[in-house]
Amino acid sequence: MGFRPTSETFPLLLVINPNAGKKSSSEHLTKTIQPALDHAGVPYRVIETTSKGFAQEYFRENIRQIFIDFVQSLAASSSAVSAQQGDTEGVTGTGEGTTTTAAATTAGPPEVVLKIMVIGGDGTVHEVINGVLQGIHGSSPSSGPSFVNDNFRPKVELSIIPTGTGNAIATSQGVMNPQDALDRFLAEKSVPLRVVQVSQRNNNTSHTNTNTTTTTTNSNGDNDSSSTQGAWKPVVYTAVVNSFGLHCATVFDAEGLRGLGNVRFKASVLKNIAFLKQYPARVELFGPVQKYDRSSHQLIANATTTTTSPQQDQQQQQQQQQQPSVTLPGPFTYLMLTKQSSLEPGFVPTPFANTSDEWLDILAVQNVGRGQILDILGDALKDGLHVKQHENVEYYKAKVVEIETPTQGRLCVDGEFLDIAAGPEGRVRFEVVSDPNIQLFHLCV
Repeated sequence: MGFRPTSETFPLLLVINPNAGKKSSSEHLTKTIQPALDHAGVPYRVIETTSKGFAQEYFRENIRQIFIDFVQSLAASSSAVSAQQGDTEGVTGTGEGTTTTAAATTAGPPEVVLKIMVIGGDGTVHEVINGVLQGIHGSSPSSGPSFVNDNFRPKVELSIIPTGTGNAIATSQGVMNPQDALDRFLAEKSVPLRVVQVSQRNNNTSHTNTNTTTTTTNSNGDNDSSSTQGAWKPVVYTAVVNSFGLHCATVFDAEGLRGLGNVRFKASVLKNIAFLKQYPARVELFGPVQKYDRSSHQLIANATTTTTSPQQDQQQQQQQQQQPSVTLPGPFTYLMLTKQSSLEPGFVPTPFANTSDEWLDILAVQNVGRGQILDILGDALKDGLHVKQHENVEYYKAKVVEIETPTQGRLCVDGEFLDIAAGPEGRVRFEVVSDPNIQLFHLCV
């Protein structure tokens, strides 16, 4: 009936944040979600968060054991089916992954689809994603090296029941209420949820996590990505929005106004516009770049983007890759880098963003005054009209973005805050990495 889990005996992990948004998660769970799952015959395990950072810590510490239990459940199911068919060849689970018999090896590794339902907002989703990646890639001394590889690459399918203050991921998919989200979960359709890797070169720069009220550094240290300017250390993964300038300041100030609900963002943005600042920084876009062209009303390849021919040697290609395709000198009034088109119903700052593609959408507004930014934000509330009508709005798609500030700065990364040092040592890199061991997440739609 409806949804059939990969393993009929392994439970759906149901993560509920009872304090999200207007604190309606528990009511939705008991009155709507549990009855629907029971009716569909879906086994589930409820994981209730008890504090900020709980979900991230829970998955960081338990995701390996969860996968071990899951693989063993699949192995038991496979053995039962094989016994019924008179075939003893199947899949067996081990402590850190899977092994297969000769027949199973020929067919490839088994599909492991771990389903997680989040009843909460974007902050809870952010915690789950980072907890899973930290746990499977060995961010803690006790976890050991990564156990995800070509022989064991699970799919983590997220269903988001939007009950938080911020529901950008759900809103960008057109999900407007918990019942709609539940219906989509039961329909068994999903798309990739691409995460953005945020990396730093300075090991001493702190990542202030507002969900855990702690300071951490390079939580995913052994997932280095190569860079044309040196080694990078991933600090955090984001699925919603990264920002600098007015948006970052608004979210930062709104943290102290949580008791006001969604109104806190409006109060905070009005305050920051009243005392509008310009934020010095240099932003560089590397590799292929697309820019929105108002005359043709479409995204086109940037004229300064360079390509290399197969005949060019590796050193020459690397030298070209070191040069940014586009440089935005700042100062910035408003800067946003995201994979989501909408941050809340009606507010569409990046209308061309796609949850599932490999592009990072960049909205840049450099050095404008109060009246101009009010007009721009007002048109952003009209389904992204600001991109089409305002010359001061620059819109790009890129694969790699780096930001550097001349003085100490602050970035917002999915509602958390990254304090960055001045100059090259504090440079931060944003990238939708292609590593399949990182891009494990899918989203019910």
